[in-house]
This record gives sequence, C-alpha cells and structure tokens, in this order.
Amino acid sequence: MFNWIYRGGSIKSANDLEKAKTKEELRLLLPKINNVLESEPAVLRIDPAFTESIMLIGDIHGDLDALNFVIGMREELGCKYMLFLGDYVDRGMQGTEVLIRLFRLKLEEPQNIFLLRGNHETVDMNLYYGFFEEIGFDQGFLLNVSRTYDRLPVAAIISGHTFCVHGGINGTESVDTITKEGAFPYLWNDPSNRPGLSTSSRGSTVKEFGPDIVDGFLETNGLKKIVRGHTALRTGYEWWFDGKLLSLFSCPDYVGLGNAAAFALIEKGELKIIAFGNRSQ
Repeated sequence: MFNWIYRGGSIKSANDLEKAKTKEELRLLLPKINNVLESEPAVLRIDPAFTESIMLIGDIHGDLDALNFVIGMREELGCKYMLFLGDYVDRGMQGTEVLIRLFRLKLEEPQNIFLLRGNHETVDMNLYYGFFEEIGFDQGFLLNVSRTYDRLPVAAIISGHTFCVHGGINGTESVDTITKEGAFPYLWNDPSNRPGLSTSSRGSTVKEFGPDIVDGFLETNGLKKIVRGHTALRTGYEWWFDGKLLSLFSCPDYVGLGNAAAFALIEKGELKIIAFGNRSQ
C-alpha cells in the first residue's frame, strides 16, 4: 500500500510509481538478506576447487547494465563464484535495482555469491552522492538499508593467497584483527608510491599505504596479492607494486568520463582481466 499525496501539481508519474514499487521490493528483501549476511564473518575465506573459477568485480555505482553484463559473462564463462568489491549505489541512477539484483542473487546462491562493503555503503556518502535522492529523500528507508550495510563483510581471502577488499589496508596488521565495526580504513584507504602510511586527499581520516606496507601486510598474513576497487580508472584496471596489487573498476563511462571497465577472473591459479565498455563504446 502506498500513500498518494497531492501537492498542487499532477499526480505521481509512472516513473514515480515504478520507483515506489522498486523501493518496496528492496524493503521486503532486507530482512532476508540481513539473516544471510549476519552469519558471515568480517573476512570471508573462499576456497574454490582448482578447476573452479571466481570473478572479482569492482565498483558498480548504480549501473544496472554493467551489472547485468558481468552476470551474463559469468554464464558465458561457466564461472561458479562471484565476489563483488563494493560500491553498488550512488553516482548512477539505478542503485535500488542493483541492490535488488545482487541481494536476490545472494539469496539464491549464498555459497557462491559474495558481497563486500564499499565506502558508498554508508549513509554519509548516500546523502550527498545520489542514492538518497534516488529513494525520494526517505530517511527511514535509508536507515533501514544502512542496517544491511553494517552486516556486509569487509574483505575476503581467496584460496589462501589473494586478499580482496574495497579500499585497502591499514598497516601490516593481521587480517584476524579486521571487524565489521572497524571497517572504515578498509573501505577508504588507497595505494601510493610513497612509503609508509601517509595522509590522503580524500580526507584527514583516510590514509594512503605504500609498497613497504603492502609487503609487510602480505608477509604477516602469508598472502601473495591484493585486489581492490574504489578508484575510477581509464582502462578499468591498474597494477601496482610489481603485480602485488590490482585495482579494478567495473562501471564504464563513470559520470560521463568515457572510461572502460574491467573485472578479473581467477581460474586454475591464474588471474585474467576482462575489460568492457558500455553500449555506446
């Protein structure tokens, strides 16, 4: 049931009605997805068999076409697992639809589909970068969605050697210290060629981590590689630190920049990158 309010103009357009239906669809999914996410730890351990493959997908930012493309590629590639690195909403116009598609997929295949938290899975970002407007400035609804954000895992380790996260790392700490409540640095931090932990242009509470920090983190945890999202890239991907860190971005033509997008595929111990564009590209 939806309340209709006359404000002196025409009644709600078909688009407004469709948006209301979409919001209601997402609202009904939230308790179900919360139950699933609640049972997952802050750091997932995903161990595909050697013959099984896993896709790693970067930022989607409300681009339903991009999401549908990578899901279609999963079928084409015969890929069993998918790991999304966060930033599902904001900037694009279909964040609600993206969440619905991802949550339904997770509910259908909870052991095969994994959703990490990004820095845009926070109320502070949603208020300013599009999702709050998309949902009609509905504070109660946003707070409801934010409770689901809080349940999302922060990171994942694939086959004991690849650490996946939205933003980055916060030093040479053990992954066992990562919690959902302490997610902030892992959602926000960026790689840098400067050694150590340094300040970031993103804000005073955000850090940039250098090659020595990456080496220390990998050594502390017995890992070989880091895969992260968080940064818009012209080609959709970028390698750092002699192949020890890969940055992915899976939203083509992000805010009109004309960039390509990419996702990664780990298959039989090898990491491959698949780049793509939008329909016009």
